[in-house]
Amino acid sequence: MRNASSMLELVVAIVVMGIAMMTLPLMLTTTQKNNTFAMRQEAIYAARTQISDMLTYFWDENSVDANLSFGVLDTNSTNNIFERVPGTIRRIGHAKRNKRRKYFTSTTYATSPANLGKDGIEATPNDIDDFSTGVPTTIQPSTQNADIGFDYKYILNMTTTVSYIDDNFTSGSTFDFNTSTMLNSTNIKMSTLTITNNNDFNITLRAYSSNIGASQLLRRDF
Repeated sequence: MRNASSMLELVVAIVVMGIAMMTLPLMLTTTQKNNTFAMRQEAIYAARTQISDMLTYFWDENSVDANLSFGVLDTNSTNNIFERVPGTIRRIGHAKRNKRRKYFTSTTYATSPANLGKDGIEATPNDIDDFSTGVPTTIQPSTQNADIGFDYKYILNMTTTVSYIDDNFTSGSTFDFNTSTMLNSTNIKMSTLTITNNNDFNITLRAYSSNIGASQLLRRDF
């Protein structure tokens, strides 16, 4: 007797193959979604790492004076509430105590808006705006990048800008930062980091840093 497949077996095989063919597009779509999700997660982590690194630097290159430790800078802002009290080295709200925040003895202004980032990220950065490139920096996968890092899976384009924003506020209003840039220096710098991948997505993260100076740490003097 000759071996052969029954009609029932043939029908079952056709049904199984049909189901497999129907699920293939769903599997491909799911894989594509997972890849896109992983790419965006990597982009967010890269952007977060860059911003976290930036915020460890001085607020401004003029913030440090060897004779005064960390000082609060004067700005060209129109909000007088945040400026120094005339004739003093303090402003409203500053405690008049040793080792507390204070202005420089002589008027020392923050970097002008036109000069933000002029030191360039390729030079040794000494304040937040040194990371301001204004043009994309490419992160190549699995290759060393002196500015950003290495061992990324996808090619990412990162653009960083730092600018002053309005430090005025209205009493009783909803607290909301205005992201428009100011022509004069204010007491708030906004770092904007945009990261893309061949125009597949566009992710923007922002961080804000204020001109509050820093307290000198209490320590033993010998």
